[in-house]
Amino acid sequence: MKFNQYTWNLYKQSPDGQKAIKEFEESSNNDTAMDLVFKYNPRMKLWLDNVKAITLVADFCESMWCYNIEEFPDKERPKTLEEAKEFYEDVISRGYWEDGEIVIPRDDFNTMLNNIVWISFLMYYFSPKFYFPNIFVFRFFDLQKIADVFDIELSPIPKKPDYKARCMYYWRLCEIFYQFRTNNNLSPAELCAFLYDFAPNFISKENTEIPKPSQAWCIGGLIDPAEVYDITFWQANPETKKGDILVHYETSPISAITSLWIAQTDGVIDPFFHYYSNTYIGSKINIPHIALKELQADEYFSKYSLIRKKFQGVNGWPMSGEDYSELLRMIKAKGFDTEKLPRLFAPTFPVNLSITHERDVEIQLLEPLLNSMDWYENKDFIRQLPIHAGRGHRVFPDYALHYDNKPDYEKASVLIEAKLYMKNNQEIEEAFKQARSYANILESPVIVLCDKQCLLVYEKKDSFDRDRYTKYYWSELDNSDKFNELKNKLNYK
Repeated sequence: MKFNQYTWNLYKQSPDGQKAIKEFEESSNNDTAMDLVFKYNPRMKLWLDNVKAITLVADFCESMWCYNIEEFPDKERPKTLEEAKEFYEDVISRGYWEDGEIVIPRDDFNTMLNNIVWISFLMYYFSPKFYFPNIFVFRFFDLQKIADVFDIELSPIPKKPDYKARCMYYWRLCEIFYQFRTNNNLSPAELCAFLYDFAPNFISKENTEIPKPSQAWCIGGLIDPAEVYDITFWQANPETKKGDILVHYETSPISAITSLWIAQTDGVIDPFFHYYSNTYIGSKINIPHIALKELQADEYFSKYSLIRKKFQGVNGWPMSGEDYSELLRMIKAKGFDTEKLPRLFAPTFPVNLSITHERDVEIQLLEPLLNSMDWYENKDFIRQLPIHAGRGHRVFPDYALHYDNKPDYEKASVLIEAKLYMKNNQEIEEAFKQARSYANILESPVIVLCDKQCLLVYEKKDSFDRDRYTKYYWSELDNSDKFNELKNKLNYK
């Protein structure tokens, strides 16, 4: 959906809206910045849980302001986006010295990335016209949801080792939000209130269905009781799928597998998070502890490379179906009822099919499914429907179901994109963004992505949300309840 000026004006005139806007108008010192960070991103408080850590941040901010920012003459403050970009790049590149000693060497982008929240506040104080305080560390998933709801196109995320590009991603957001702010006549403080108060409260908090787990992964680290909620944030493999099983190894002094979790979202790559990728985990199940020494003595796991490395690099380590079965064996040997534990779902495929190309998915899987629902080509659906996009340019979505192709009016209730195999989350996201662009043109309230394994059905609730989908494996559709559930979702007219 587009930015709604009427809804925004109601918020801006409300006591909560006025308070949030005022907070960012008055945020001009380190103490205020920390208060805002802790308020809108409580997880940051867990990382700054002592006086020493807070003092280090305050010292860093003071030095960066004095040596890298404030020395820039006031009359030369940026007047254009290009000047603002050059100035920011200089700030994060030059490092700084104190008393003739190098504190941060030049081009130490790793250190700058780890302090990007505080640097962004300093940039905002310096020139709020072009910069904004970035409180999305550990919350990139929330930023993506805001972008989805308000049709804000985010830039591709840089690769993990490219720390400079990850620092510069903040500047890409500055450019994107500058355009959004000026297009919608927002002040800098109003933009901040929009991002951190209005938009998160506007977005639907509806719980989404958790699919059956298709993969198990190892994660690890100490579990701080203060951090444990029904749903919590954890470093994970970027290929984690919602519903996947996460086997948690608690590090020293516990040194044991102690629990299983379920991924509540697909894996998210966060350019500002040092470890780069994460997910939200929930549905924790405590299990009898399986100590490292027990795993090292076990015939199967003694040969397992992660065990031999004593769980070094544990977060995001993939487990095979056999690995997970062997772990269940060890848990059961301790007297635990493993029937209570989640099982990996291995989809089967319709027999006598040979799926080697994208067109095979369409001819052998998708079209027979639509026909079985009494929908037929050129009557209920059309392939490669030419639609206008921009100045006479035409695009061709794979399938438009329940379509209306009158002159000067193109519409379809369901937009379907078929792929051979979407092997990772990046390919799913690319397919989603492509389908969403078609759906916006055709005013389609339902998007379907399908490949040789499954169908992903996205239903529009004010907007499409890349994390809100229902997953159907082809083999599940032999079940009449699943078949009818899917048909009802696609029978949107």
